[in-house]
Amino acid sequence: MELTAHLQELRTRIMRSLMYLLCGAVLAYFFFTPIYGFLTKPLQTTITRLNKDHINKQVTDASRPGGAKDNLFILPDPIKPGEVVTAEKFNQLRNAVDWVRRHPISTPLMGTIFHGFHEMFLVQLEVSILIGFILTIPLVIWELAQFITPALTHDERKPLRVLIPISVFLMLCGVTVAYCTLFFAMAWFLSFLDSFSADAALMQDPSDYVMFFIKMMAAFALAFQLPVVLMGGSYLGLVTSKGLAKNWRWGIVIAALGGLLTPANDLPSMALMAFPLLILYFGSIFLVKMVEGWKAKEKAKGR
Repeated sequence: MELTAHLQELRTRIMRSLMYLLCGAVLAYFFFTPIYGFLTKPLQTTITRLNKDHINKQVTDASRPGGAKDNLFILPDPIKPGEVVTAEKFNQLRNAVDWVRRHPISTPLMGTIFHGFHEMFLVQLEVSILIGFILTIPLVIWELAQFITPALTHDERKPLRVLIPISVFLMLCGVTVAYCTLFFAMAWFLSFLDSFSADAALMQDPSDYVMFFIKMMAAFALAFQLPVVLMGGSYLGLVTSKGLAKNWRWGIVIAALGGLLTPANDLPSMALMAFPLLILYFGSIFLVKMVEGWKAKEKAKGR
């Protein structure tokens, strides 16, 4: 195939990939509300819990000796389904509403904030493009493989048939671990709010949180590609299972560096990055040994 034909095919596949991305972004745009709720659940769950603890702390402080009794209010028992609302229950509810009106929360609660009228649209557009890219990754990889594989021999294509599925699976595992890690990271970061004055509050910029979310997902997805890199090195003859087992201390170094380079830089996130990397390193020894077995069989068939 001539150079111009290669360039024409490359342009065609790039345009297809961009169309995939556009379709994925449009689809994510129309389902923004549930997607955004899923992305921000680690933050919102922590904020809701800390806001509840904040209110309970104010009520508890008011009930201490010397506290103003007028600032203490015991909520009535919830009304059960089918229960008749008596005059006493109605009066309790009225008193509760009146108490809330006369005793607003002195400290601002944690929540989200936008700095400009245009930021709501930009955040929605940013999230839509991100989700669209994630949804279309398999199609983009397929287009890339279709462009590269014709230039490879039959033996050179075999590793790709193994490495690409493993790579996609490990990437999904990394993203899942990163999402679970965010719950611990948010709790750890927001716990430092108690170190400041009583009127300190968090008003989170959604755009900053989305960028932090992207960095965490990307970091874990890339880190979980360690077995793929080592298996690829084994196919090329650069890595051996005996060498990995002999130099196992390098696995500890890699895990420690992975933890230190975590975007969150908090202890729970670093630990949840380091331990999987350590497991992946030692698990890669067995995967590399499998690759060596496959290479030995192919070599025996070639004879």
